[in-house]
Amino acid sequence: MLFGAAEASPQELQEDNKLVENEAAGFVPEVKESVEVSAGEVASPAQARFFSCPSGWVRYKSDCYLFVASSTSWTSAVTNCASYGASLASAHDLFDYSFLQDLTRRSGYTTAWMGGFYFQGWRWLDQSTFSYSNWYSQNSVTSYPCIYLRTTGGWTNAVCTTSLPYICVKKTDTC
Repeated sequence: MLFGAAEASPQELQEDNKLVENEAAGFVPEVKESVEVSAGEVASPAQARFFSCPSGWVRYKSDCYLFVASSTSWTSAVTNCASYGASLASAHDLFDYSFLQDLTRRSGYTTAWMGGFYFQGWRWLDQSTFSYSNWYSQNSVTSYPCIYLRTTGGWTNAVCTTSLPYICVKKTDTC
């Protein structure tokens, strides 16, 4: 009734409006009440994936980070992060590294394992490019292939069996 709408009677317009309302009701869900989620409740999977991190994890950019205070070797830290569906954290710019330093500092520590390691070149465990460097000091890669961060400066490489706390990252922007 688009073309003749100007000539339509009020009764015909009301009937057309009812048709449109009925069609729209089939496609647009009616919201009956708002739902609030308390801090102790778990949000729906869609909300959790896009808006929050698991309890104890900290959101930064579109990822969730967990500082784990129990000191362990780099390899055990890798395994422990994987058990959370995460990997050791990486830093791609000064802002990322500053965030990781602050997370470590707020947890009361001065060092923590990161996901950097040497294997035919420096790499990140999460497969991202190692395009940003923030070395405080760099030791021999054959003896010291694992990277840890320092809250007082850049990162350093160490023997992987050294016991340190670590930072896991869980990617939330992937399906």
